[in-house]
Formats: sequence, structure tokens, C-alpha cells
Amino acid sequence: MSKIGVLFWRHVFESGNAKRLDKQKQDLSDLHILRDIPYLPDGEQGHLLDIYALPNLPDGAPVLVNIHGGGLFASYKEVNANFNYEWARRGYRVVSLSYRRIPETTLWHQIDDVMAALRFCAAHAGEYRLNLERCVLTGDSAGALLCLFALGVNNSRKLQQAFHIESPDIPFRAAGLVSIMLDTQRRDLMRAISDVVTDAQDKGKPYEKYLLDPPLLLDEADFPPLFLVTSAEDLIRKDTLKLDRLLSAHGYPHTLLDFPKGAERKLVHVFSVCYPMYPESREVFTKMDTFFKGAL
Repeated sequence: MSKIGVLFWRHVFESGNAKRLDKQKQDLSDLHILRDIPYLPDGEQGHLLDIYALPNLPDGAPVLVNIHGGGLFASYKEVNANFNYEWARRGYRVVSLSYRRIPETTLWHQIDDVMAALRFCAAHAGEYRLNLERCVLTGDSAGALLCLFALGVNNSRKLQQAFHIESPDIPFRAAGLVSIMLDTQRRDLMRAISDVVTDAQDKGKPYEKYLLDPPLLLDEADFPPLFLVTSAEDLIRKDTLKLDRLLSAHGYPHTLLDFPKGAERKLVHVFSVCYPMYPESREVFTKMDTFFKGAL
């Protein structure tokens, strides 16, 4: 039943996002966009990335890598297009990547996909004018969880060995995590994913415990400054608050932006990604941008 449940929620998520994006079409003539660059040459839709930038952006401009959300089971990079256009207009060269989805794959393979995309960026930095010495990482919901895994594996030799994944050694200066889905063993609306984030091949592997309990990553790696965003109407707000507590306990520098209930509109889960035109979303962009610039 878990796989059937996941596919049901995929339909719900993707139908809603398609309607939202259709209403949010915008003029992109001010941006230079490279779409559907394969970071692995296998024809897989989950192995593509886009790069957005202002046409005359200098080579030394900062790079922002974005990992989309979707509960690990829904959508590809296009779902975050409007969020990424905003960052490009703020002077970042934006890399937006896709990854394969559960239940057709597992969380380990998704982490492997993300790291393969980052290694591609490192190997082709000159070709795509990616200044990885001034690089930040962003993600929302499940994408924020994948950011946490990417930062951990990138920065820890122990985790690289446990996951058997090569690091791109990108010196991420900071990361922005919007409404993180921190836990993979869930008892809420997303409980359908709990049985499909791993499979029999993961049993007993040294990385399995991290897939089942991601906060363990905080014990194994150094993390850059993190900017956390949530809201009172975020259906998984507790995950961000949990990460906030854990980061404080570990002494990791971070900032929490926690919005109260919206007075004029609902500030729902990942509202700044889905509705970047909201005044509250503009506040997220401005404060996160200031946070990033301070780390860069």
C-alpha cells in the first residue's frame, strides 16, 4: 500500500503545482537560461539541470544551487522555476537540478543523484562560468533534506565512506533550508513514504541509519551557516523547529525565520517557493540574501 499511497500523493502534488505554475507564467526575456543539461548521460529526466543568470552577469558572481521539494516522490526541477528566477534576478548564477523519485528509486539513489550533479558542476565550472568558491545551497521541504545530506557527504570523509559516494569538494559557504522535511519515518500526512525511502539493498549498510534518522548527520560533519524558514501555517513546521534545536545543541551557526499566521493570506508550507510574489516571500528573499552575502 505504501507505493500506491505515494503515487496517489504524487498525482495530488503535481496536479496542484501544474495549475499554480500555469497561473504564474512570466516574461523571461531578462534572463539567460540553459535548460535540460544532462549531468549523467543516460536520458533520465531526473538527471537534468538548468542554469539561470542575468545576461551580463560577471564570471565571479555567486552561485546558488537549488534542490526542489516534493516529498521525495513528486515533481522535477521545473516546480521551483519562479523561486530560482528570483535568485537569478538578484545576481546569482542559479543551478537548478532534478533527481529521481521514490518509489521508483530510494533515498540513497537520490543522494547519489544530487552528488553526481554537484560533481558535474565542479567538473564543468569553467564551461558554465560557475564560481564555486562563492557557492550557496538551497532547498525546500524534501529538497532541504537532500541539502542536509549533500552538505554532510560533501564535508565528511566518514560519510563519504559510509554512503560510498564521492564528494565534489565544493566549499559551500552557507545554505538556505525552507520548511525542511527532516524526518523520513513519518506519522503525519506523508507517512506513505516511510516504507519506501529504503529497500532490501539498504539493509545493514553503514549509511542505512542516516536514511532512517537524518539528524544523525549532525554528529558526523561540519555544516556551514544555515538559514531556516518556516511559518505557523507550515504543515511540517515541527521539523524546522526540531532542526533549530539540534543545530543549537551542536553549536552550528544558523538563523531561524519563523512567520506567524498570515494576516492577509495563508503562509502555507514552502510559501516563499510557491508564491514568491507575496510580501512575506520578498522578506524571505531579502533576509536570506543578506545572510548569504555575509557568508560569501
